[in-house]
Formats: sequence, C-alpha cells, structure tokens
Amino acid sequence: MAFLWHFTAVELKDTVLVTGTVLRNQTSIDKSPRSIFVNAWNVLSSYRKKTYKGKSIRIETQSQTFTVEANKKGYFFKILPIDKLVNFKVFDEKHNHLSIEQIHPYYFKNLPTSVEVISDIDDTVIHSHTASALKRIFTILFKRPKRRNKVLFSNALLDFFDENQFRIAYLSKSESNLFGLITAIFRFNKIPSGPLFLTGYLKFKSLFKPKKGKHKVDFLHHLFSNLPDKKFILIGDDTQKDMDIYAEIVNDYKSQIVKVFIRQTRFSVDKIQKEKWNTLQATGVACTYFQDDDDVEAEIENIKALLNL
Repeated sequence: MAFLWHFTAVELKDTVLVTGTVLRNQTSIDKSPRSIFVNAWNVLSSYRKKTYKGKSIRIETQSQTFTVEANKKGYFFKILPIDKLVNFKVFDEKHNHLSIEQIHPYYFKNLPTSVEVISDIDDTVIHSHTASALKRIFTILFKRPKRRNKVLFSNALLDFFDENQFRIAYLSKSESNLFGLITAIFRFNKIPSGPLFLTGYLKFKSLFKPKKGKHKVDFLHHLFSNLPDKKFILIGDDTQKDMDIYAEIVNDYKSQIVKVFIRQTRFSVDKIQKEKWNTLQATGVACTYFQDDDDVEAEIENIKALLNL
C-alpha cells in the first residue's frame, strides 16, 4: 500500500494547487532525533526509500474525483479546477485510503490580504551552507533540527508578515526526502507555517549533482498566473540562482511584485553576485540586499509605508 509522505493543497483564485510525494511503503515523517547519529541515520535511510513512481492517486470529494499522476520520483503536482477542496480523501490506485499523517499543516486557504510572500528556505530562512555540497551534506547529517539556526533578519520579516496575515509560501530546491527534517526545524525555530514546495524524492548520489532552477521558475509562474489579483514579496539569497530567477519573474510579472529581498550570505560580495544584483536592480523593482545584522525594524517600517499599513 502506498504512503502519503508529503501533501500540500493551496487555494488560488479559482483553483486549488495540490502537490507532494508518495512513497511505496509507510515510514515515520516526524524527524526529531535525540542524537546526531540517529539524525544521520534518518537522513541516509530516507534516500533508500522506494517511491510510488509512475502511478496515480485519487483525490475524492463528495461530488468530484480527480486523478493525479506521480512521476518517477513519486512527486505529483496538479492544479484542480475548483475553488476549494472540502471534505476530501486521498486514495492510491487500488483505492486504499491514504491518510495525511504529517504534523506540518497541509491545507492553506486563500487569505483576504492582498499580499503573498514567497521565500526560499536554505540560507534564506535557515543556515544550510548550500554554496558547498559537502558543507550542506555535513549540516544535514550531523546537525539535529533543534541545533539548526534560523536567519534572524529573514525570520523577523516573516514574523511581521505572519502577524499581518500575509500568506507565506516556502519554495525550495531541497528534495522531498528532507520534508520531515525541514518541518522539524520549522517547529523548533518557531518559523511561521506555510506551504512547502519541494522537489521530488532523490537518491543519495544526486546530492552531489547541482540542481537547476526550473522547479522554482515553474512554481512561480503557476502562483503568479493563478493569483492575478495578488501582490508578491519575494525573499531569497545570493548562494544559488535566486537573483537570476527573481529577475526573470520580475520581468514577466513586474506589476504584481512589491519588493524583493536578497540575503548576502558571505562577508563580501564577489563579481558574479554583483552582476546578478545589478541585473535585479535594473528591473526597476524595489529590492534590498541585506546582511544578517542589518536593522530589520527600519526595514519593517519601510514595508509598512510601502503597503500603507
């Protein structure tokens, strides 16, 4: 029987986006290990799980049934032609009921506020050392969730947005294997909840292969085009492709973007990062390149003035 490892449903304007990952067998989602060795085992064993690849799941309401295909990584994504998903159940191909066992919230309503926030996770919300594959892997393996540190400036912004009822979505290139680990980090650090948009399940060797940014670009296009009446604030960092991706999105949806925040992850900015930042600035959108010790209260006041709060 299949197992629903990660499920997320997000109300858009007149549709509902559903995404997540299905595994072949049941496993524990909550990852709150008591030692670094258990943490490392949890992470390593996640890359040995078999996915429910190439098969379909069914999402059934009282009046409608939707079939959603899982790809070879067990990953599924579909925009359903309904404005709400109410009293629904999920089934595998043999019509076995797939319960949603995750602790992290899985259903996110379309809030009445006019602004949505989309944030990267690694090195934007939590310190992950993504610039180095080896450092990232060491951090994932040997730092338990309660030992992982959050980025204070970013989290102060997120807390402010959450208090003002802005829906926050987290868009990351992190693989779905880490869903339990990421949600445990969120709980220990009291990071505001929001839909987690991750990539598909991976094999361990894939950790050493750099991933492209297409996942993020595709998701952003879906969100912007299906929320045409909303404005957006984007938050990312300078370690990977966030500035390139956000510059592309700004050029396509400039009228919908209020501001872009980019975290400076190193003490100094190199030539490539400067060029990327200059490209983002040249779009004409309001943007801030911040360091961890910048005055976040002053920035929050700027946001209040920008949004007339």
